[in-house]
Amino acid sequence: MNRKLVLPLVLLVVAVGIAFKLYANKQKLNAAKQPVDRSAIAIPITVMTTAIGPVSGTFSVPGTLEPYDHGKVMLNAQGKLASLSVDLGSRVTKGQVLGSLDVAAKQLELAAAELSFEKLKKDNDRYKDLYAGKAASEVSYDDARFQFENAKVKVDQIRQQLRDAQVIAPVSGTVVAKNIEVGEFVPANTAVVEVVDVARLKAKVFVSEHDAYRVEQGQAVTITTDIYPGETFTGKVTFVSPRGDASHNYEVEVAVDNSKAHPLKSGTFITAAFSGNAEGEALLIPKTALGEGLKNAYVFTVNGIDSTMHASQQKLTLGREVGDKVEVVDGLKPGATVVLTGQLNLAEGTLVRITNAK
Repeated sequence: MNRKLVLPLVLLVVAVGIAFKLYANKQKLNAAKQPVDRSAIAIPITVMTTAIGPVSGTFSVPGTLEPYDHGKVMLNAQGKLASLSVDLGSRVTKGQVLGSLDVAAKQLELAAAELSFEKLKKDNDRYKDLYAGKAASEVSYDDARFQFENAKVKVDQIRQQLRDAQVIAPVSGTVVAKNIEVGEFVPANTAVVEVVDVARLKAKVFVSEHDAYRVEQGQAVTITTDIYPGETFTGKVTFVSPRGDASHNYEVEVAVDNSKAHPLKSGTFITAAFSGNAEGEALLIPKTALGEGLKNAYVFTVNGIDSTMHASQQKLTLGREVGDKVEVVDGLKPGATVVLTGQLNLAEGTLVRITNAK
């Protein structure tokens, strides 16, 4: 064989061998990266069976704080915004003038209308005297009086238009939104700024039908929040809805005094504790059974038998808190099998294996 051909053939064989080895190694790596199918593996869990049980008259329900007063500064007029003297976070008082539309032309119109009004007023007074002395006809006096009254109405209309062009705070509080900037055109009935008063707050909570008959307007309520652990705030029931929703829950509004030492903000998640002596019954589950806590309430229930036993996610509507338990007002029925532990590893349809007696 020609020696010139030997070296290229050797190099070709070596290259093919290396390529084959690399390909084999890549196949092994790809196989190792393939996810392991664990869908057939049953996740061990512990469970409980739900049941209706007795509870004391003291109960707690979750809620969210809202401003007691919330006002949108609306304008009845339209035009270019000429001035606005507040910024986000500015403190304002009820009735305070915060700004105005461009009213230069309207002020000139008012000045002309007031001059005409003064002239017609004098004419009316003169004709009134002449008519009283029988020196003017009744028709002349009526005409002068009509023009005078018409001028008065026009002046009042222009003054009202100037008042409508002012940005006036409807409540005392803090500016939380500016929707229009100086120089922009403002359509009629547009909210220029928004003001909220958090000196007092209110919490809207929902209580069960049974508890709604035990809550009274003026009743004292204890408010707590995770923002200030160990601190309590004073609340008072200001409204109990006479109408329940489809799940027989009733809205209750609680006024909350804000604390200067521990100021609360609108939107804060709170717990409202109501005191009472009456006994009642409810479907209670441990708080630890909840998948993501009280804010996004759901649990996993167990369906099926033996090898087909699987988890199903169930959204809940919660009521009062009773110690380390919480009332379920919608989403579960007595006799349901609820997962107590192991839910972190569960998803809809996950196979499960119960490790405790129900």
